[in-house]
Amino acid sequence: MFETFYKEIENIEGWFSKEDAKIFYDTIPKLKNLGSMVEIGSWCGKSLIFSYLIAKNNNNNCKKYSIDPFVTSKNDPNGKYEQFITNLKKYNIENKITHIKEKSNEAGKNFKDKIEFLFLDGFHVYEYVKEEFNLFFKKVIKNGFVLFHDVGSWYGPTQLVYELAEKNDNIKFLTFSGRTILAEKVDNLTKQDKENNLKIANSIKENIKSKNIKLKY
Repeated sequence: MFETFYKEIENIEGWFSKEDAKIFYDTIPKLKNLGSMVEIGSWCGKSLIFSYLIAKNNNNNCKKYSIDPFVTSKNDPNGKYEQFITNLKKYNIENKITHIKEKSNEAGKNFKDKIEFLFLDGFHVYEYVKEEFNLFFKKVIKNGFVLFHDVGSWYGPTQLVYELAEKNDNIKFLTFSGRTILAEKVDNLTKQDKENNLKIANSIKENIKSKNIKLKY
């Protein structure tokens, strides 16, 4: 079934690999309709459409949001909004997704819903990723899921993950595959959880070092 669903979106423009998609495929069926699904950074809708299809297949009727201003780092239009809408229409879901065409740091200040599934894939500059996380993480319910994209390839999300592994007592890393870390919001980490967080963060550091990866900024 996974291959069938991934083939549906494989040719949509975007950086959403099979490894990333498999995390979505395995996680979304665990949602309990206790909060919204929120995606920050949608580009042409590849991951958004995939997550919608998996949710629908699992009878998940929670509200689904995408947040993306569709601008460059210089605040110029990035030219992807029209393609994004076209892709949603192709799957007949343009009216089933609530799209907020704002920067996440603006949208986050006014966002009211509880969140059960949060995918962070917005502007990757460190300060912006950190602010984005702080704004939206507080709205994630206990045992809700947070997914960080482009870890190990971009500095911003990678550095944030390192810091969370060392300092945050409420986020439990579950797995890392492709460019995505899957984490769960908890009340308190156990000693084993903390050790596992550091183990995952250190494995990312080692991979970057061993492959001589130059992180994008």
